[in-house]
Amino acid sequence: MKQEEKKCACKGGNLERFIQPIILQILMDGPETGYGIFKKMGDFSMFRQDKPDVTGVYRYLRVMESRGLLLKFESREGENKYKMKFRITEDGRECLSNWRKTLAEYADSIMDLVSRIDQCV
Repeated sequence: MKQEEKKCACKGGNLERFIQPIILQILMDGPETGYGIFKKMGDFSMFRQDKPDVTGVYRYLRVMESRGLLLKFESREGENKYKMKFRITEDGRECLSNWRKTLAEYADSIMDLVSRIDQCV
């Protein structure tokens, strides 16, 4: 399949818009490094075939941090060993709650559309 075809919305090419709620959901389980977030994204069904671009994930983390949805902090992992981690903020929790409502509405609308398509295909 050509790269342009993979990016087509009809083939799920715009699923990167769901990176934000996935990151927020991952952080609901506790603080995590950027790489740890990236690895855990593979557990979500929309990324099992094609993992998101690691650079894009870090870009989203920076944007989400600048919007106050995440807080980046230094975590001591051992003697003289520190890692940068992210945690969700109260604004991030509120954002995730909004995403939940929006995604539920999308799901209902999508199922209605699928049902209509099924009737004519």
